[in-house]
Amino acid sequence: MTERRRPATSLPGIAGKDETPIRLLQWASVIRRALQQRLSEGLADPRFQGLVSIVSVEVSPDEQRALVRVSVSPADRGPLAVSALRSAAAHLRHVVRDESALRHVPRLDFIIDQSGHRQMTVEQAIAEGLRREGIEPGPDLGGDLPDPADEANDDGSGDGSDGPADHT
Repeated sequence: MTERRRPATSLPGIAGKDETPIRLLQWASVIRRALQQRLSEGLADPRFQGLVSIVSVEVSPDEQRALVRVSVSPADRGPLAVSALRSAAAHLRHVVRDESALRHVPRLDFIIDQSGHRQMTVEQAIAEGLRREGIEPGPDLGGDLPDPADEANDDGSGDGSDGPADHT
């Protein structure tokens, strides 16, 4: 009699050294989509301002809690938006249950994710360092886009010259 192999139930390396079961990854994905859909419609709470995006959802191994990392722009509205989300957590949990096939929705814990803000700060520091060295950074590092005034001086000939061509 041959031994049957069980299908893989986890993906290695997802959460550091630990393996995250596919079931938890699926739950996290369903929760993330349902929350993002609901948050795009807004909340009635006046503290909920700015652009709020779900960065990630991590479901605990016991399936009792879900850590929801959110990004808020502008950053100064982050603490108020997160407090509004925490106040609406029970309501959002019901929304997730209604919009998904999950019979049990874990308790939702919301925190601010600062990774996008830190990345922007690092990019700005790199751009400033390049400027000090006399190098103009590209647009992806906060460099200047072409000046519209320069384009106004272009005669549209496409030949790269600054004015009408003298053909004499």
